[in-house]
Amino acid sequence: MLRTLALLFSSFIWCSASDHPIHLASHELTVRDGRTDWVIKVFTDDLEAAIAEANPGVKVRLERPEARKLVEQYVAGRLQVSRGRKQLPLVFDGLTYQPDAVEIRLHLATGLPLTVTDRLLHERFTDQRNVYFVRGPQGRLDALSTPSQPNFELRYPK
Repeated sequence: MLRTLALLFSSFIWCSASDHPIHLASHELTVRDGRTDWVIKVFTDDLEAAIAEANPGVKVRLERPEARKLVEQYVAGRLQVSRGRKQLPLVFDGLTYQPDAVEIRLHLATGLPLTVTDRLLHERFTDQRNVYFVRGPQGRLDALSTPSQPNFELRYPK
């Protein structure tokens, strides 16, 4: 199912952002040597709408340099990562704007296991699906965050 969602996301990312019939975000995590690099790909219009809804009266245009701070604040408020009871800091590395999709780059100064709470775009779209692809030295993991199930654990089997 996750591969099907990923294929759909890849197909729709090339369409005009205003025409997409589903709401997906792709999270690609690469785990290596005590560091996790994280790339989120999301439709531009979806992210602009969600940030605008969270900041009433603010005109959101992600192609503008000042939008980086709004994206950082939005992501920090809706994406939490922890190990046990300790919340881990996500470091914001950058933002790449395209008219139809935005790429957000983050990293963590640790590897797996991780507990993730992902509410990105869930308050805006009831059909939002955030698909996770994790690659690391022990293989690949997949996960899915939905409005009804935003919490999950990323851990290799023992």
